[in-house]
Amino acid sequence: MQRGFTLIELVMILLLIAILAAVAIPRFSGYGAIKQGNAVMKIASDIRYAQNRATTTQQRSRVSFTGAATYEVRYCTSYTQATCSCSSWNFATDPYTRGNFQVNLNNDFSGVTIANTVSLLEFDPLGRPYNGAVSCTASVGTTVAVKYGGEPDKNIIVQSQTGMVSY
Repeated sequence: MQRGFTLIELVMILLLIAILAAVAIPRFSGYGAIKQGNAVMKIASDIRYAQNRATTTQQRSRVSFTGAATYEVRYCTSYTQATCSCSSWNFATDPYTRGNFQVNLNNDFSGVTIANTVSLLEFDPLGRPYNGAVSCTASVGTTVAVKYGGEPDKNIIVQSQTGMVSY
């Protein structure tokens, strides 16, 4: 007795593989957009955390974008109202790791970068945003652009006065 496959069996197997590939490949094509979207949600959540921290503790808080894929959240420990400046910033506590609040997107979202449109986003005790400007009154909104490969940029928008974060 000979063992092997008939031509019909081989064609059926190839047809089955082709159908499975046709169904599976489109599911993987959106992976870049999903990765970028998840990174946007993480960054927006961390910006909201800094804002909430500022309002609940009544201390200025800020998100510093330190590199193309890194940022940190800090709070002011010695604010001078007369000059509208803070001379000492401490790391906020990361609610997940309980360590210093420093994020490297390459750990979870490799290839995702933050555009250099903003380097610092500070919140006053009322939650109003300041875009790195030393000011006591002029609240300034900003946009944080998040990039990944060939995907279109996704923007995180922080509104002036209200500090509302949207994307």
